[in-house]
Amino acid sequence: MRSKTKARLGVVGLGAIVVSVAATLPAHADYAPSPSDIVGVGGDTPQFDLAFAADGDTNGDAGFNAAGAYNRLVTFNATADGNARAAYKNGSTLGSPANLNPTVTLRAGTSPVQRVQSSGAALSALLADTGSPETINFVFSASRPTSAQQAQAGTNGWGFLHVVQIGKDNVEFMAANNSHAPAGLSIQELLAIYKGTITQWNQLPGNSGGSSATIVPLIPPSSSSITKTFLADLKTANGGTAPTLSSAVKTVEQNDPSAITGAPNPLDAIVPTSSARIDLYASGYFHDPDTVFPGGAVINPGVTLVEGNPGDGNTPYQSNVDHYVIFRQSDANSSTPMEPGGSKNFVQTLFSNPSAPTSPFFAKSTGKALVAAAGATPFYADLGNVT
Repeated sequence: MRSKTKARLGVVGLGAIVVSVAATLPAHADYAPSPSDIVGVGGDTPQFDLAFAADGDTNGDAGFNAAGAYNRLVTFNATADGNARAAYKNGSTLGSPANLNPTVTLRAGTSPVQRVQSSGAALSALLADTGSPETINFVFSASRPTSAQQAQAGTNGWGFLHVVQIGKDNVEFMAANNSHAPAGLSIQELLAIYKGTITQWNQLPGNSGGSSATIVPLIPPSSSSITKTFLADLKTANGGTAPTLSSAVKTVEQNDPSAITGAPNPLDAIVPTSSARIDLYASGYFHDPDTVFPGGAVINPGVTLVEGNPGDGNTPYQSNVDHYVIFRQSDANSSTPMEPGGSKNFVQTLFSNPSAPTSPFFAKSTGKALVAAAGATPFYADLGNVT
């Protein structure tokens, strides 16, 4: 399902991760796309798939823009920081964070607008973009449109929101290196932990000799596709009824190892996360942000995925979260070429071309290599009108 990077990640550079809540990001400006560039916004989980696809990776794989096309593929990450950290105001602390609403300039000559920071928000932004010309051409998302969103696309005159899958990912549980957690956790055990009926490690089945410390259950924000997937799995395990989460469950930043290492009791904290993001950390992509150019040591965030056999005899928890690009079907039918003098529109060039299914950039080996470099398992499927 994914590339299995099994080395346990060390603690070198941990301090750089912990300060993600306490630090305030410097003012900066992203590249402001021209009116004819192809612009995408989206969620945290698939953002590096698109960032690498546009501009290449550190393995030497060239992105789409390296070919020198007149019109560029431009993506805006959900996180305001290149190390995938959220932005916070001056005076923020781990105990009292104050979120900043970072902004971006989506087109040259326009005013900054609030940065899109989740898959759901990206789809909402696309549906609200009814002007001419378009500001947002597509979104990258870890979830498909809802039926209501597809209906709104029809009302907007677009036909529907066209979905193309570009990768596969897993939702797994992250814990600190040398955690008090057992080798594996099942969805049945996690249901008990997140409901609060099990509060200590040695209360877990088959783990009576384990730590008596109190478990620290964490969860990403409700807008997170990781959280939506995990809560749906808890509901299924709870007989189809959404469980009431314990008051001990705290909300933390998505896909961020400092959610664990910055917790009051790191060895007892667990949180669902994208396994692709942990693989990206293990690849050495992220470096110490506290070191000036040309940069510091590779960040080894001190976490591991809990993937062993649970003590209750059930299978270890692992769920699927896929990576998508989503665009207007009316753009797929457009006669406007992406490049001056060309014959293919931007959808046919990048994402979907029924008359030549293997010709879009993301269907080619070059595009798939860049998705793999971001930690996901490349998987191209033109899904069309789905929810």
